[in-house]
Amino acid sequence: MKVAELIALLRNADPGASVMFVPLGESEEDAQEVKLISPSPVQWTRESGMDKGRPYEFLYPGEPHRDLRTDCEQVTYENVSVMLLAPVEATPR
Repeated sequence: MKVAELIALLRNADPGASVMFVPLGESEEDAQEVKLISPSPVQWTRESGMDKGRPYEFLYPGEPHRDLRTDCEQVTYENVSVMLLAPVEATPR
């Protein structure tokens, strides 16, 4: 999801509503309130390609994992910026 898509979805939302995060496969009862939204301090890589005839896509922090994809075909890498959502306030480092 891109920030623009999120903004479009929130355009008509109640501005007083709480933002909750539900982990994949969990129910609403397991939701946690988002306390922090911040840009990632590192560049992320979106990698896509074909592995044994099946399309795949990964998004991970840091540089491309070129050496790990020896059996994959049509591999492409894209540097992307990401926004991080956290259920707790981050402590200063």
